[in-house]
Amino acid sequence: MGEVPEETVRELYTALPEEFVAARDAAAAAAKAAGHGPQATAIKRLRRPTVAAWLVNLLAHRAPERITELAELGTELREAQRRLRGDELRALTVRRRELLSALADDAEQLAVKAQPSLSPARLPRAEVEETLAAALADEDVAAQIRAGTVVKAVSYTGFGTALPPVDESAEAEARRAPTPRVERRLRAVPAPEPAPTDEEVRVPEPPRVPAGLRRALDAAEEAEGRARAELDAAREAEQAAGAELAEVRAAMSALEERRDRAQQEANRRRAARTAAERALAAAVRRTAREQAAIDAHGG
Repeated sequence: MGEVPEETVRELYTALPEEFVAARDAAAAAAKAAGHGPQATAIKRLRRPTVAAWLVNLLAHRAPERITELAELGTELREAQRRLRGDELRALTVRRRELLSALADDAEQLAVKAQPSLSPARLPRAEVEETLAAALADEDVAAQIRAGTVVKAVSYTGFGTALPPVDESAEAEARRAPTPRVERRLRAVPAPEPAPTDEEVRVPEPPRVPAGLRRALDAAEEAEGRARAELDAAREAEQAAGAELAEVRAAMSALEERRDRAQQEANRRRAARTAAERALAAAVRRTAREQAAIDAHGG
């Protein structure tokens, strides 16, 4: 199987971001040592989350019922938009703002609980709220949040559920505006203009790009390609070094266990040797006493 176990996902994405890489590599090495090669590969592909993404993942894993509450609000917002109910949309917009703020508070508390040295004032609260707001409109973002595997903060830039607050004054003004009267007088219909001839219709030629600019663009694209290839190679080398480090650590751990067992065996044999020496000394003294008794009786 090439899937990452849920428990491994939970452990990695609730760990502190600075501990993620080491924990991921150790989990991959353990899976490889257990004979689960595809699973180890899948674990190695997991990416380290930013601090904002870590906060969202903490909320998903530690308080999943709050994420369910967010999903339910998204459903209500979409339904209200479909029915175009202004009053309902205004009420839901207020709920949306309050819920996003409350969820950000919960995420901060979970972060401080995980790392007491963290200061809530230094946490990226705005990015957390933007990511949670994006889940109301984007199902892919919502699914990633539910899985607790967010890698970076996202923001919603399209159309749909993530509406800004309804402008009540503009809506009220629209309701007060008088309905325009229907003009009933007949108007003369202007005659259609003649279609332009082929000579009149001229398609402008596209501007010509100077050859020097084109060559510069080609060179820039080629340099970008080389840079991307070097980045990929560097990432692969980093992953290989991380895997090798995990293997060395595992080997060191095995050697330490072997050393401890050998030390215990040496201690046991030393105690056995001491006991044997004492038994020998007692036997020698007994022999001497018996010999002395024989000599006293004249042989």
